[in-house]
Amino acid sequence: MSYEDLLPSLIANQLVVVTPGRIYQSPFPRWYNPNATCTYHGGTPGHLIKQCVVLKHKVPSLIGAGWLAFQEDGPDVKTNPLANHRGPTLNAIEVCGLQGPKQMKDVVTSRRFIFEVLQEAGMVSFDGHKGTPI
Repeated sequence: MSYEDLLPSLIANQLVVVTPGRIYQSPFPRWYNPNATCTYHGGTPGHLIKQCVVLKHKVPSLIGAGWLAFQEDGPDVKTNPLANHRGPTLNAIEVCGLQGPKQMKDVVTSRRFIFEVLQEAGMVSFDGHKGTPI
């Protein structure tokens, strides 16, 4: 909600009043815009309401005092809690990391395993005495 939309509601609920702003003379401050007017400051030229520093400080102070609150349109745990499901329960959340495909450098196979498979397939013969193939 913008400050421009919020201001009429704040005035209607008597949380703020329109206060006349300061009228600046030349030389003007850097932020001064003679074509912009602030409705919070009664239409005084100089800045827009969305740039009004006084109102930007006023709204948080009203929220802090508990006089102003904003309600969300969507579901909220505080205003609409989950229903009680017949007694205490225990739920678990399992977290799994995403694993990409293995790279060739990540694949480790024992040379002994490879040699035994080749030997069983008859592709390699071994006499078993000196560790040399026949």
